[in-house]
This record gives sequence, C-alpha cells and structure tokens, in this order.
Amino acid sequence: MVQFEKIETLSEDLKIYLNTNIKLVKQEFTAKYSVILSDLISYVLIGLAGLFFLLFLSLMAGFYLSELLDSTFLGFAIVAGFYLLISVILYLIRDKWLKKPIRDKIIRKSFKKK
Repeated sequence: MVQFEKIETLSEDLKIYLNTNIKLVKQEFTAKYSVILSDLISYVLIGLAGLFFLLFLSLMAGFYLSELLDSTFLGFAIVAGFYLLISVILYLIRDKWLKKPIRDKIIRKSFKKK
C-alpha cells in the first residue's frame, strides 16, 4: 500500500511539474513575442509617417523640377527614375543589408534574457 501511495504522489507531483513548466513556457513565449510584435507595430507606424513625409517631399521635388524644366512629365519622370534606381540598389543588397540584419535582430530579441 505504501508503495502505491508513493507512486500516486509522484504521479501527481509530475503532473503539477509539467503543468507549471507548460505555463512558464507560454509566459516566456508571450513576453518575448509581445516585445517583437510591439517593436514591429511601432516600426510600421514610424515607417508610415516617414512614407507620408517622403510622398510629399517627392511631390514637392516633382513640381519643382517640372517648373525648372518646363515639363511636368520630365519633372516627375526624374523623381520616378530616382526611386527606380533606389529600388534596384535595395534589391541588389537585400540579403546582406536588409534580410540578415532583420533576421538577426528578431533572433536576438527572441533569446534575450529579461
């Protein structure tokens, strides 16, 4: 009888231990990925504000160049060409300068201690 009670107690203790560990893993996961998600949301909002700034700056440059060149088409074509050039450059350097740093930052945040 004593042996059976010890096994039963051990079984209950093991269940409690496993449940506690599962809860701990869930809390750690939630804490780490809530930081990553909040960073992502804040970067998106900052990016949107920057995008609006860039949009209006581009419009301003397009109209300014249009007046200088006496051609609306040429003014805006120059601005569009500038963005095409930037896009090609970003595409060519995306792995080294964009993907890898972003991936590394996510990994660092994931394994960062409190």
